[in-house]
Amino acid sequence: MLVDCRSGAAGQLLGGSSLAHEGDQRAHLHLLTRLQEARPDDAVLSEEGADDAQRLDSSRLWVIDPLDGSRDYGFGNDEWAVHVGLVEDGKIAAGAVALPALDLLFHTGEGKGAACAVDENNPNRRPVIVTARSRVNAEGMLLAHELGADVFACGSAGVKAMLVVNGTADAYVHASPLYEWDVCAPAAVAQSAGLHVSDAAGDPLVFNQARPVVNSFLVCRPELVDDILSTLSNHCK
Repeated sequence: MLVDCRSGAAGQLLGGSSLAHEGDQRAHLHLLTRLQEARPDDAVLSEEGADDAQRLDSSRLWVIDPLDGSRDYGFGNDEWAVHVGLVEDGKIAAGAVALPALDLLFHTGEGKGAACAVDENNPNRRPVIVTARSRVNAEGMLLAHELGADVFACGSAGVKAMLVVNGTADAYVHASPLYEWDVCAPAAVAQSAGLHVSDAAGDPLVFNQARPVVNSFLVCRPELVDDILSTLSNHCK
C-alpha cells in the first residue's frame, strides 16, 4: 500500500512532506482497521492516533508506527519502515518490522539468530555502528573514537535495528529519548534474533507508560555490550 501510494497518483501530485502525511494516514487507518477486526479487545497506541489513557489499564497493547521515517518516504529515500509491536503487561511479547521499499519483513516468529556483520575470525575487525543522523556527532563520534568503530547514519529506527539483525551493522545506538512506537517492534525482532536490547544504561525497556517514551535505545551483538555501555557511562559522568 505505501509503495503503491508513493509510486501512484498521490506520489506524483504530492511529494515531500505532503506525501509523507498521506502515507502516515493511510497506513494508520489500514493497521487500525485490521487490529480492530482481529483483536477488538486490545488497546492500540499509534503515532498517528489519539492517545487513549485507558490503554494504561490494558494488559495487551499494540504499539504501532505506521510509517517510521516519513521524511525519507516523502522524499524518495528507501530508509523507512512499518512497525507493529505487541506489549503484554509492559513487556515486549511480539513484533514485526516491514521495509516495504526493499521488500523485506522481519518478525519475531522467524527464530533466527543474529547474523555476522563481518568475519569473526579477524581479531582486528572494527565494529560497525549505526546511529541516527542527528546523533552522529554525539555517541557516534564517541564510539568511533573509543572503540575504533566505523560509524554511519541512516533514517528510521526500524531500518537501523534491522541492519543489526541482518548483520550489516554490529550495533545501533541512540542515547536520547525515543517514542515507544519507534522502539517497540524493532526491539521485539532484535531480541528474538538473540541480540542485546536495552536502554543506553543497560536497563530493560518498559512499555505502556503514561508518557510513551523510552529514554534511549541500544541494539547490539552480545559481545559488544560491555564495551558500549562502559563507553556511554564514562561519557555521561
